[in-house]
Formats: sequence, C-alpha cells, structure tokens
Amino acid sequence: MKVCDIIAKWCEDIDTPFVAGIPASGMLEIIESLAQKEKDPIPFVLTRHEQGAAMMACSYAFHTGRPAVVMASKAPGATNLAIGVMSAYIESIPMIILTQQVSNEHELLEAFEEIDLAEFFKSITKWSVQANNPRRINSLLNEAYTRAMSGRKGPVHVALPYNFMNVDVGPYVAPVLPSATAAVSAGSLARISQALTGAKRPLIIAGGGVRSETQNDVTGLAEALNAPIVASWLRKPVSDAHPNLVGMAGIGGSPAAYSAIKNADVVLTLGCRFSEQMTEHYRMRFAPDVRLIHVDLDPAVISRVFPAEFGVVGDMADVLPLLRQALPARSDDPQVAQWLAGLQKQHAEYRAQLDAQATDPSAVGGREVARELRRALPADTKLVLDSGNYLHWAEQFFLVESAGQFHYPTSGAMGFGIPGAIGAKIASPDSFVCALVGDGGFAMTMGELETARRLDVPILVVIVNNAMLGHIRMRQDSRYGRSFGSVFTKQHLARVADAFEIESAEVSTLAEFRDAVARGVELVNAGKSMLIDAHVTDELAPGPLDPWWKD
Repeated sequence: MKVCDIIAKWCEDIDTPFVAGIPASGMLEIIESLAQKEKDPIPFVLTRHEQGAAMMACSYAFHTGRPAVVMASKAPGATNLAIGVMSAYIESIPMIILTQQVSNEHELLEAFEEIDLAEFFKSITKWSVQANNPRRINSLLNEAYTRAMSGRKGPVHVALPYNFMNVDVGPYVAPVLPSATAAVSAGSLARISQALTGAKRPLIIAGGGVRSETQNDVTGLAEALNAPIVASWLRKPVSDAHPNLVGMAGIGGSPAAYSAIKNADVVLTLGCRFSEQMTEHYRMRFAPDVRLIHVDLDPAVISRVFPAEFGVVGDMADVLPLLRQALPARSDDPQVAQWLAGLQKQHAEYRAQLDAQATDPSAVGGREVARELRRALPADTKLVLDSGNYLHWAEQFFLVESAGQFHYPTSGAMGFGIPGAIGAKIASPDSFVCALVGDGGFAMTMGELETARRLDVPILVVIVNNAMLGHIRMRQDSRYGRSFGSVFTKQHLARVADAFEIESAEVSTLAEFRDAVARGVELVNAGKSMLIDAHVTDELAPGPLDPWWKD
C-alpha cells in the first residue's frame, strides 16, 4: 500500500470530518487518495490561509472532543499554521498536523522551502516528529493519534518528506486508542469526601476541563454540597442560569467570585490550570487555611500555582461520578446554606448593576451588541469569539444554557472568529453559530467568508467595529494619556461580504442592529451566511483596567 493511500485510510479510521489546508507539493497525492474513496470520501477543505485551516480544526475539536486533520506544504505553508496550532496547544484541544517536508534526498542542502519543521512545532505541540523512513509512517501516525487523544489532549505534528508519498510500504495497520481509568483510590476518595462534607464554606472552581458531558456532575456536586460555583476565566462550564454559579474569576470577573475564592475553606478545583488571566496576573489568593482539592488530567498542573492537599489525576467523566456517589444527597448545614445565599445575593446585585448599564439608543455600543445577540439568537446558539476588548461584554451579557456554547480562544489568537465559527458549524450542523469578532481580528481572516459560502456552512458574522485595537488603546490611554499605532482609519467592512456574494448590513444605531440581526437569523436558518458590520461607540469594557482582585 502506498504511503499516500495509508494516510487517506488513516484519516478515515480516526473519523476526521475533513482535511483542511492549501494544496502544494506532496499533498496532491494525499488529496487524490482521499478523493478516490467511492463512498463518503473525506472532504479536502480548501481554506484561504493555513491559519484558517488550523483555527477551523481547533474549533471543531473544542465542540466535539475529536481531532481534525490539517495539512500544509513545506516551510511557508507549515509556518502559517502556527497560530491555530498554538491555540489548540494552550487550550488542550486535539489536532493532527501533517506537513510536507523536502525530499529526504535533499535534506540539509538548504533545499527550496526547507526548515526543520519537527523542531519548529515542538514548543506548540504535544509531540512533533519527522518521518525519516517511509515504512515508519503508519506507526508514527498511530502514535500521533494516541498522543493527541491521551491524557491532556493536544495537537501533534508529523512532517512527511514528499518523495515518500508513492512508496509502497506494505499492509496498513489501523490506530487503536488505549482505554483510560480514573487514578483515584477508595482511600483518597473517602478523605476528599470527608473534607468536602466537613466544609463550612465550600467552593467549586470549574475550568476548561469541564465539558458539556460532565457539567451535570459539576452542578450535582454543587447542589449536594450547597457550594457556589466559580467559572475560570472566559469559560462557561455550566449554565449561566444555574443558581449556584456566582460568576467568573479573573480579569473582568465578578465580585461574588472574588469573595468566594478569598473566603472558602475547602475548594474543589476541576480542570483548571490557574492561568495568569484567571488569577489576575497571579495576584489571586485563597484563605490561609484553605484545603485545596485539585482534579486534572495533567499531573504537572496539580500544585503548580497553588499547593493542593489532595491531587487527583484523571478524566472528569471518570472522577466526578465517583465523587458524587461518595457525597450525601444534600448538605443540611445552615451555616453552609447561609454562605451560599450570601454569595448568591452579591452576584444578583452585580447582575442588576450590569443590566442597568446602557448606551444611548441613538448609537450602538459593544454591550448592546452582546445583549441584543443574546435576546435575538436561539437559546442554544454557539458563540465563537475573536480576541478583543468586547469579549468582556460577551462574557457578561451572552448568557448560555450549557457548556460548549461559548468559545473564546484563551490563547488570545486574533482572527479566530470566522474560521472558528465554520469549525463549530461543521461540528454542530443543527445549531445556530455566530462569530462575534473585532474589526482587527476580522481583517486577519476575512477571506474565510468565501470558505463558508463555498462549503454551504451558514454562519452569522458580527463585527464590533470601533476602528481600533481596543485593548491596546485602553492601556495606552491609561499609561500615557494618548494612543499611538492602535487606531485604524474608518472602515466599511460590510463591503467585503459583497465580494463573496454574502448579504451584509452596516449599522450604527440600536434599531438598525436589531433589524440586521433579525435578518441574519432569517438567512442563517435558510442556509445562508450574513455579515453585520456594527459601527459602535468608543466606549470600552472596563474589565482590563478595573482590578478584580482587590488585595
């Protein structure tokens, strides 16, 4: 069996929904092998930039937990993948990256487009190798898949010399994933249960490791303990409507989340790395006598930032049901109930303050964009964000019913919104998908609008257009009293959609925005995409400059 055919068969066996990228030398044989499958061939998705391919795959895996495959040519195409690969690495999202490499006969001769790709990807992948023997490619691919999907998931990379593609290397061997079990003993489970049930001020911190399939176990634990839930930064791991949720930790976080973390006596931390943004540059502190229980797939994460009395290495899907079984049905301690009630009251007051804020209706502000999208879009909408100041308003006003509906790439990658929305729609074809992007991020990947149209993937794209890099300008104004190098000229981005025959609207008032969103819902439900260019006020979300951790 030829190498190119083995790669195509392997893509089929790992159930990738697509192989995305831009064709080039060495990839053509693989693409042809993909296309030769008579029934249900794996589509090769041509993107406008390799960055878009990697971001699309990253978003797809965020919503499904399964990896997609991205391919790129030698140095220029491969390095273009980096920002999307980096995003997957930081968010622990599986992805398979296959890059072409120069012929091994020409290696180290400074051949055309030659760089050491295995070394290039090492710092942003779980594993990065180059195949130096065509007979090893099948086993390397199988190992890559195992590494991507085992433990703390993430992207993996295999570089393939292009002269290997037509080499016959013998029979194909299918990939097999090993089974995994929770690494929690009965003894440690009993001690953890005793600590939680003995708490007077219990707290659950839910991070990105909490997925949609485990959210009910998290809320079940909170209900059994009468414990508040705090979400890690820009994650929405449970429904915003759940009464035990008291807000988000970190930059732009809620006052109740601050109070809960500062005063809790026992903290159950689930799938959280205590990132810089979540701890507000590591200023966050627990109570001096806190008992910290930390559950995560990655043993290196446990006790790295805060020392844990109990560390559990395991998958949430395995560990959380065991914890629920070990706890009583519901805490009846009045002191614990009072603790939760006080935090709920504080959070309700904060929500009321947020809801009272508004921009003059003769204009439209960033908060109104998020608020009106929430009001007009279906309840199960998946919102995919780019990087920008407006994301704080999205966190506050775009409330979700379930985990997995809100995806901000915590890598901070600009340009993620449109390709991310395409990946989300492929992952969830029956869900309404909206990309909420800043004008800076939109311009980086706006060509992927054509990809969405060509693939018949209907998405709503909403641009928060304030003609600036809001985060940067806010910091400049605060530090130096002026902005420099962070402001764009006036831009009519709705006109970009015309180039791809996508309907668009340019709006600058609340009434115009509401009408445009209503039209967008109508079009997306009819199978077409729409772009809304919302020219918003200069007001910026204060979260980045308003300290959350007060001590």
